[in-house]
Amino acid sequence: MKVKKLLCVIMLAALVLSSCAGEKKKEAAVFKVGVPHLMATYDHTKGYDGWSTTRIGVGETVLKFDADGKLVPWLADFDGKVFTVKNVKFTDGSRVTAKDICDSLTDSCAKNVRAREVMKNSSWKVLTDNTFEYVGEKSVLTDPVFCIAKGGNVYTGGKVIFYSAEKAVVERNGRKYEYLAIGHNATRGMAIETGDVDVVFDVDPQYYKGREHEEVGGARTIMSRMNMAPGRPLSDPKLRKILAECINLQDMEKPLRGYVVCNPNYSRYTKSNRIYNPVKADKPVTLKMVFYESRPEFKIIAEATQLQAKKAGIDIKLQSVHVNALRDVEVSGDYDLVLSSTTNIQSGTVENYYRLYFDSKSPENHTRYNNPAFDNAKTLQEMQDILDKDYAVIVYGNPLHNRVSKKKMVKLNPLDFYYDVEEVK
Repeated sequence: MKVKKLLCVIMLAALVLSSCAGEKKKEAAVFKVGVPHLMATYDHTKGYDGWSTTRIGVGETVLKFDADGKLVPWLADFDGKVFTVKNVKFTDGSRVTAKDICDSLTDSCAKNVRAREVMKNSSWKVLTDNTFEYVGEKSVLTDPVFCIAKGGNVYTGGKVIFYSAEKAVVERNGRKYEYLAIGHNATRGMAIETGDVDVVFDVDPQYYKGREHEEVGGARTIMSRMNMAPGRPLSDPKLRKILAECINLQDMEKPLRGYVVCNPNYSRYTKSNRIYNPVKADKPVTLKMVFYESRPEFKIIAEATQLQAKKAGIDIKLQSVHVNALRDVEVSGDYDLVLSSTTNIQSGTVENYYRLYFDSKSPENHTRYNNPAFDNAKTLQEMQDILDKDYAVIVYGNPLHNRVSKKKMVKLNPLDFYYDVEEVK
């Protein structure tokens, strides 16, 4: 009897140890990703929060840009205007239908003013259970605001276990991924150095050493848009000219090396006419510049702009905010300059990107810029020329996008709609 009891105790202990080992093994299987920031929510219909939806591998769109910048199918193949839904499922196990996709596009437009704006010349309708017709600019379908969801929050990628602006835990393809928002560049770099994360994005090149890494020219533009609202100092075109022409990008190249390719071009498809011609302002003036610090170049650029403007008699006060608060500041109008980094194929096309911020009728034009010549411009270069002539924006260049990891990863996409963290088998 005692022997039987002893055997039972041993077996029970073995089961407990086995269970603990299993739990440890499961915990060790969590793949940790260090990222510059997460949006306030992962609801793709809220503002620009859809960037998190695709970045954490939860939301997927009808089409996407591959690592070579080519438009390719994601949830549906296409032949002309007819799209055929692939054999994909939502995370609740139900199959994605053409109606689900059309309903989701309609829902995004109902809830997001930017979605309505970029889709104003597009239409879609269900043809069969797995086909639909889409008339419009196809590349718009890549924008994260058009992630496909059912019931508002059931997506096709991974399943969200936990989400906050500091950490997101996602289950995808039988594996758990933990995305950690690490706002400071040096802290993010140290996270890969100490092994606290398995992969990290957008860090100083010093962390490349001895690790797998990839660097690409990011599809973004760093710029300061000027608030031209009546009563604001920069409603004066002469002051805008003095400010824009006192910025010397050559002086910024050295401190920004490894982070930014300095140039004044608003996109990779246009050439700016802006010149460096520093002169003094007629009278002292104070401006407020708002920026966010999740990438190190913003503080460098903000401080360099402040220093160069001071020589022109312009005093710039700097205010850093969390990335999720930047848009609120823009909407409020409580700024003179807003420094940001934006994807230069915003909402699918470069033209949409230009019009989004500077077309007089665009809901995202918070700077009150208004020029009928720009609204009626036919080419990207014409738009660039008009913006230069009006001194509507200061462009600093294009940030580099990088990824450092313990193991070799799939090719890094220059578009940070996606955080590519799949290991090469």
